[in-house]
Amino acid sequence: MRPSTFILALLPPLTSAHTVFTTLFINDVNQGDGTCVRMPRDGPTSTSPIRPITDNPDMACGRDGLLPVPFTCPASAGAKLTFEFREYADASVPGAIDPSHKGPCAVYLKQVANMTASDRADGDGWFKIWESGYDVSTGRWCTEKLTEAGGLLSVALPGGLPGGYFLVRPELVALQQADKGDPQLYAGCAQLFVPGVAGVVEVPADRRVAIPGHVSGDDEGLTFNIYQQPLALPYPIPGPRVFFPVGRTAGAAAGVVKVPGSSGGAAVQTQTQGGAVPAGCLLKNANWCGFEVGAYSDEDGCWRASEECWAQGKKCYDSAPPTGSANCKVWEGKCKGIQEACQGKRFEGPPRAELVAVEAAVPGVIPPVEGVAGGSEEAEGTASAALGTSTPNPSMGTSTTSGSASTATGEYASKPTEVAPEAPDDSCPAEVLSKDGTCGGDLGQTCSGSEFGGCCSRYGRCGSTRLHCGCGCQSAFGQCN
Repeated sequence: MRPSTFILALLPPLTSAHTVFTTLFINDVNQGDGTCVRMPRDGPTSTSPIRPITDNPDMACGRDGLLPVPFTCPASAGAKLTFEFREYADASVPGAIDPSHKGPCAVYLKQVANMTASDRADGDGWFKIWESGYDVSTGRWCTEKLTEAGGLLSVALPGGLPGGYFLVRPELVALQQADKGDPQLYAGCAQLFVPGVAGVVEVPADRRVAIPGHVSGDDEGLTFNIYQQPLALPYPIPGPRVFFPVGRTAGAAAGVVKVPGSSGGAAVQTQTQGGAVPAGCLLKNANWCGFEVGAYSDEDGCWRASEECWAQGKKCYDSAPPTGSANCKVWEGKCKGIQEACQGKRFEGPPRAELVAVEAAVPGVIPPVEGVAGGSEEAEGTASAALGTSTPNPSMGTSTTSGSASTATGEYASKPTEVAPEAPDDSCPAEVLSKDGTCGGDLGQTCSGSEFGGCCSRYGRCGSTRLHCGCGCQSAFGQCN
């Protein structure tokens, strides 16, 4: 390689960097670059905006987002999700998005039957669980807050979700060219499994949308002039209104669903997970795992193990997303160790190899959840199953059934009875700190000291606005004004 060519190879890609969703954190735990995340396959264009924004299947989960990835990350209902956006997917250059790219953020969910290509990401079934636009109190757009946080954005997964598979879709909108008819949208998806009792999220018709189709190029929020002074506030965030299901059904405390017409027994369907990172994974790079080669005691076996190791390494490089192949390089060290043992006539193996995974540094302190549903007190709902718990199964699995209340598709034959929460009197105050933003009633969770806010609204949600702390506020579960 000529010196000039070598120097050019060391430089960052000569592309117009924008941003891309690269990494998922669950309850502040890094799942690994690209793990459970559907990303564009082409590195140089992975950070480009999605165009066009209408009638384009890429709007669902980004380019190549209709293709599932092998791993699905478990996340309990109410978990904290943090999304990392990068200006360069492999973090070779720091930064989340260019400062000129100002605009709102939103997070969407879609429940799917499974994580296969047959259950498509595009189409109907999406609903928005969180949004943030222009903060009049600080004069900052959501993307500016994102940049200040190093590209990290934290939201709560709704506490009212049933067990099953979900796609979670963070979306950024850059408005620097919106007044000229060119709003820029950036979106990606992570694959989640919520453990618990299976059910179907009941989304009101006015909150349920199809993607593509949730926005239009002539939406007021996508033609907004960010340079106009004063700004034409309030800013209308594109897309549907937020729906954040926090309601629990009867029997939630016991983890069962009572089905009307039954004899009083529990008839439930527990969802088990497929697509978890498998047991025996020695090293992970995004959605690839390396496994130990077979033991050997002769020369032929040694060289077969060497070939097996290098074959696994090739699959690692072939599957590496734009976040990089650093751990494929680490795996090469194991393969070289086996190869050297074979060359040295040491035919008892495989030799022990220390594999230290390489991950990009977290760009800053993981921010707290900004607020349930972006602070909207309108986000209410229920799921058609109680929230039980189950241990995710690392092997590929399917739904298992007990009782007779479920249909072949995993939906309940009849809707479980829903009971509105009733606040107990002050003689039995809550003692459990709310971790998912829900409070009061049968849940018995208090908002006092919660990151979502100190007041428990009459709807059973923690917050700090007048809607949370005023009329109907549950004093047994937090502060009230």
